[in-house]
Amino acid sequence: MLNSKLIVLAIASTLALSACQNSESPEARANAAEADAAAERARANASQALDETGNAISASADAAAAQSREAAADAREASREAAARTEAATREAAADVSEAGAAAARNTSEALDRAAENADAAARDARTDGD
Repeated sequence: MLNSKLIVLAIASTLALSACQNSESPEARANAAEADAAAERARANASQALDETGNAISASADAAAAQSREAAADAREASREAAARTEAATREAAADVSEAGAAAARNTSEALDRAAENADAAARDARTDGD
């Protein structure tokens, strides 16, 4: 769009230059006025094209920033969810280890109780064997 507006500006400038070379006749003055008007329109169109380009760039930057903010928010939420899952898994693993420790202590305690009972029985037998 900008290229076509610049082409119109170049054509208008060419018309203005040719009108200036022949400024004595009424037709030349009319051509010069028409060329001036065309040049003004071309300048306005070029200015508008630059404004539109700037607005488009600004809108694109705003959209990209919005997408970046949204992606960052999504990443934060995913991190929170992962942390919550990790915390729950850690608690479950700690509970499993505690249960296993308790079971091992019970088994050890029972084995020690049996060993003590066996030792008491052996001592009784030793005392009674001689009788």
